[in-house]
Parts: sequence; C-alpha cells; structure tokens
Amino acid sequence: MNGNDLAKMFEFSYAALNRNLDGVTHDESLHAPEPGGNCLNWVLGHVVVSRNLILTLAGATPVMTGEKVAVYQRGSMPSKAEEHVDIATLRSLFDDSQRQLIPALSGMTEEALAHGIPEQFRRPPLTGSIVDGLTRLHYHEGYHNGQIGLLRRVAGKQGAIR
Repeated sequence: MNGNDLAKMFEFSYAALNRNLDGVTHDESLHAPEPGGNCLNWVLGHVVVSRNLILTLAGATPVMTGEKVAVYQRGSMPSKAEEHVDIATLRSLFDDSQRQLIPALSGMTEEALAHGIPEQFRRPPLTGSIVDGLTRLHYHEGYHNGQIGLLRRVAGKQGAIR
C-alpha cells in the first residue's frame, strides 16, 4: 500500500461521512441513543480528534487543539450539552483535516510509510510501521462512520447511504 492508496481510502471515508452528516442539526447531533452510548456530536468530534493523530503521522498539522480535544478523546463523556462543539464547527474542522490529509498522504514515500510508529504514539493497535498505523486508523474511522450512520437514524433522519 502506498500514500495514494491511503488517500483514496480516506477520500471514500470522507464522502460517506459527509453523506451521513447531511441535514443533521446541532440539536439532533446531541441526541444520545438509549439505553446508552455516545451522541453523534461526540462521535464526529472523536473522528476529528483521531484525525489529529492521522495528520501527525502523515506529517501535517492537527486541526483541533485546546481544551475541546479532551471532550472527544477516547473514554470521555461530556456531561452537559454546552461542552460539545457546534456541529457546524466540527464539520468545518473535519473539512480542514481532509484538505491537509489527502496531499500529505499522497506525498508520502514508501520509505516514510515503512518507518515505525513514533514512540509517543506506539500502543496497541498502533504498532509496526506508519502504513500499518494509518491503515488501522482508517478502520477506526470507518467504524465510527457506521455509528454516525445509525445515530443519524436515531436522530429521526432517513438513512443517507442506500
């Protein structure tokens, strides 16, 4: 797998996620499934925060910084609606990540992709080479993309991908 292959994978993921987000309002994004689970807003914010790592591994700059990152990290659970970033802002950050990610991935050489995951990020499942890590992170994004598709329906919207 090379950088262009990875870029194509993330282009497909980006398109599918945007279709799943189409027409979802901020209030709808805050509706959590019963009996439990994260709301669509949290899942999208988590994807954006995860893309920070993807961007870093690809040699680009993270798009979400500051205190809001903690709201969307693995294991976090915002307790108040006002802790969530507005869905329009999250979508803009997701778009910003895509604008950086595709050229960064496309420009990665086989040598760069073969390097090991940097020590500060190395933890299961992020082990092995950069290409291994980026492939696993793409799967992670796809997993959450599927959740967003279901959460769209929980919010009362019709399925976007048929």
